[in-house]
Amino acid sequence: MKIVPGGTAARGWRQAELEVPAPYATLAADPLEGVVMIRDLRKAIAAWAGLIAAFWLAALPLLSAEPSRYFVLDNGLKVFLYEKRDVPLLHVVTGFDVGSKDETDETSGLVHLLEHCLLFRGTAARSGAEVGADVRRHGAYFNGNTGQDLSVFEISLPSEYADFALRNQKDILFGLDLVQEELDGEKEIILEEFSQMEDDPERNAADLVLQDLFPGHAYGRSVYGNREVIAAASAAELKAFHRTFFVADNCALAVVGDFDVADMERRVREIFGPLPKTGFAPRSLPMAVPLKKSVSRRLERDVAEGYLYLGFAAPDYNHPDRYAMSVLSEALGRGVNPLLTSFLHSQRDSVQSVSMTYLPFRFGGAAIVSVKADARDVAAIERAAVSFLKKARDASYSKKDYMGAEAELAAFDYLEMAKNQIRFASGQAEEHGLQLAGSLARHMLLNTRADPGRYLDGIGAVDSGDLRKAAARYLSRGEVAAVTIIPGRGKK
Repeated sequence: MKIVPGGTAARGWRQAELEVPAPYATLAADPLEGVVMIRDLRKAIAAWAGLIAAFWLAALPLLSAEPSRYFVLDNGLKVFLYEKRDVPLLHVVTGFDVGSKDETDETSGLVHLLEHCLLFRGTAARSGAEVGADVRRHGAYFNGNTGQDLSVFEISLPSEYADFALRNQKDILFGLDLVQEELDGEKEIILEEFSQMEDDPERNAADLVLQDLFPGHAYGRSVYGNREVIAAASAAELKAFHRTFFVADNCALAVVGDFDVADMERRVREIFGPLPKTGFAPRSLPMAVPLKKSVSRRLERDVAEGYLYLGFAAPDYNHPDRYAMSVLSEALGRGVNPLLTSFLHSQRDSVQSVSMTYLPFRFGGAAIVSVKADARDVAAIERAAVSFLKKARDASYSKKDYMGAEAELAAFDYLEMAKNQIRFASGQAEEHGLQLAGSLARHMLLNTRADPGRYLDGIGAVDSGDLRKAAARYLSRGEVAAVTIIPGRGKK
């Protein structure tokens, strides 16, 4: 939820961003286009841009131009500090290794509900209204989001208020105080947002396709939760959930902006150092496995167009194939003149939009294709898209795949196009301090490799053969989760 100076108190959902993990110390960044939920005070409409947005935030290059420091407090809290002095702003992002993957049938939706309460319902020291007033008084941007893997909270403000930013985040995230009456008020808002999601064909389809792609796995649980669980939740239950997961040794803190690294380290140690070490051990899950056979849903909604979402199993966050899959999804369904987009437009004039997104989670991954078109053509478009993707293992992606100088000269180099788009987006992302801080926090929590290397080096090493291998492993198997939404008189 954002709190914007001069903003209103209206609550809604905005498009979820493609979360971008970045490097710390001499480590490199890896991309995470995670599906998350981010509330915005200024917008009443939400969508899952992780699946349907027209932009893509790529991974960041190695951080070496500015002073930086990575360290771990005695209580287990991971910290990365990065000086970025171009503007007098400070960005603080705090992440916790808890998401919908950590819920059960009895707790489905509590992470999302808890996020609301942490942002709005106050602490033992301040009421929710006092927290909001303090944030506005310091001219801050204030937000939080819930995803499959992580819960992340962020604040941006003038760098002169660094002490407030750190103390405010510590207070609201570790000092939750909640009574049943306040919780019941927040539940009403959550349940209203739940209804808004179900009425939005794109958000609804995105949620369902992931449920169907990961049956029996923790990632098959909706990030929105279960209505009945949310409605029945008690303050005592939520506080117990909070005490379990919102602890220092399950947390990563990234600070980016206009400050001196040594001074900021002193502040962080002073403010967060006294938090106790609990011995928390993050949950270890089995890796998600591909579908044994394709599954399909066809729903009727009060819509004017047809919506198609296709989900394929894909490599996880730490898998070596993530580089090739990132480039492949860019070449097929994003960037300049993507192959799948061009093909589907050639098959049906009614195709309005096509996108492909790669979502690498900690214990699995998903490649999601979304199409909007005339409802009468959706079935044919589904068959054409699946057939095309099965054959992607035989496609020519690079000029070097063509024989003869003339053929090579005339060919469109999809491989280099995709790499350049990723490099360009990477440069843009590095210039945005808040994105950089979020990247750092997520990478500290999701990375399990001792030496992950530099992400852009991995991207640069991908060749067209790697794309064909990735397409064969993840797109050519034929097992796909398909969700179709077409016009109808009601919900069925």
